[in-house]
Amino acid sequence: MIKHSLDRVQTSLRKGLFTGLRWAGHRPGKVIQNLHYGRDAGQSLDIYLPRDSLRGTQMVFLHGGGWHSGNKAEYAYLGSAMAAYGITCAVVGYRLYPAVRYPLFIEDVAHAIAWLRREGPRYGFGAAPLYLMGHSAGAHIACMVALDERYRALAGLAQADIGGVIGLSGVYRFRPEVSPVYSDIFAPAQPGFEAVKPINYVGEGKVPILMLHGDRDKVIGSRNAQQMLQAAQAVGQPVQLHLQAGYGHVRPIFDFLPFMPNHQRTMSLLLSFMAGTSQ
Repeated sequence: MIKHSLDRVQTSLRKGLFTGLRWAGHRPGKVIQNLHYGRDAGQSLDIYLPRDSLRGTQMVFLHGGGWHSGNKAEYAYLGSAMAAYGITCAVVGYRLYPAVRYPLFIEDVAHAIAWLRREGPRYGFGAAPLYLMGHSAGAHIACMVALDERYRALAGLAQADIGGVIGLSGVYRFRPEVSPVYSDIFAPAQPGFEAVKPINYVGEGKVPILMLHGDRDKVIGSRNAQQMLQAAQAVGQPVQLHLQAGYGHVRPIFDFLPFMPNHQRTMSLLLSFMAGTSQ
């Protein structure tokens, strides 16, 4: 009972925080909300369109939350930030545990991308180049769609259609078996759970990867990103890792707020990565 009450308080605090960020980070521009790519309420997305200075680049962003929490509406400020820099951004929602288990949340994102490729132009979301970006569990899903040909095919994407994948505090190598919750989320992948780890899908000629990770992340240690860096480098896949001094797990996504001191630096880093990989 006590744990349930604490969970409810934490959920309320989280919603209050992100609601505040939504308004604090708001910038003028066009937003098209709650476009459904599937029948379930969670299978919807929002599109943030630049008002001017269109770069002709498209991004899909995926929220974190350990595959069991989070909501696309919480990241309106991030979609607005990308649009303010000329990037058309779709913030995609997906179904969560316990309603679904692996691989359905990854398949949801693949279906969302297929929908965007098919229907997106009607709403101002072009075809290419396309970048996938996610925070925490969202980075895991982004990598799985970009690197695993099964999900890429489900999304209707050729490898050349993806400009790159960007992970913020991402999960690239982990052990679901050490947690009862994660063991259940990824139970269909047993035995071994190796099929769920993005690090196992790096390869020569695959899409470029950019990782931003706090050196004080206590949820997903920076060694996780360093191992992904080493694995990709070993097979010749283009990869960058930027360790962010003093940052914890959530701090990287706050840099999308225009009043944060490192906002310009983070946006310049992302834009530079996208400009370099689209050449």
